[in-house]
Amino acid sequence: MHVLTKVLVVFAAVLSVALSALVIAYAVNTDRIAADYANAVRLRVSTDQSAASQAAEFNSTKARLNGTIEQINRDLAERQVRITSLEGENATLRADKAKAVAAAQEIQNKIADLSETSKTQAKIIDNYHEEVSTLRGNELGYRTRQAELDDRINDLESAREVLEQNYRALQEQIAEAKRAQEQMLSGRSSGGNGPIISTGPTINGRIEAVQMDPSSKKMIAKISVGTNDRVQKNMQFYVIRGNDFLGNLVVTEPDLKWSVGVVDTLGRPVEVKEGDAVTSRLQGT
Repeated sequence: MHVLTKVLVVFAAVLSVALSALVIAYAVNTDRIAADYANAVRLRVSTDQSAASQAAEFNSTKARLNGTIEQINRDLAERQVRITSLEGENATLRADKAKAVAAAQEIQNKIADLSETSKTQAKIIDNYHEEVSTLRGNELGYRTRQAELDDRINDLESAREVLEQNYRALQEQIAEAKRAQEQMLSGRSSGGNGPIISTGPTINGRIEAVQMDPSSKKMIAKISVGTNDRVQKNMQFYVIRGNDFLGNLVVTEPDLKWSVGVVDTLGRPVEVKEGDAVTSRLQGT
């Protein structure tokens, strides 16, 4: 037999032994492999189920997280808006703070000025107090002297009134004497029936008041001339307004500076008023 053939036979024998070993190993491991395969299949199914459950959970978690992210984004946007608003408020507050600081400084300056002013006013008040005290003392002395002078003035006033009464009586006596003298010179008597017509210088005056005497139903008028103007009782005056003659007035009660008389309009429908003129002689008479 050839050597190569022998080698091949030996090699074939070895391979047969190896194959036998493999067949034995395969036969031994077939059940275990089948069991491992079944386990692997079950594991795969379980893994697939777990993966599906995890995928569902992932999707749920992802959706929840996406919602959370969207909410966070919305919150972030709102907070950004809030931050912008707060920054604006902060700028406004800073400006207000600066204004408040300036106002506070101004108030401090005013307080300082007012403090100085109050000190000055306190000094002025002290000076005024001293001056007022002095003035009160002077006023008290003045009032005392004024009271003494008032008493003296009252005494002098009483004496003056007495002298005026005496003077008035003398004036009336003088006026009466003048009237008697004029009557003697004119050849008339005060006891005559008719009114006295003045023959001396013209006496002019005004009517100051007019009223109706309820007892005699006569018109009574007060004129602005009296015995100092040579007016006497029963003297006749002419009442005129402009160039119009209104009537006569006969004096019934003369006084030093005024007189009262009865107005006679001579039956004409005229009205004598305050301010009308009276004269003792008409022009051309």
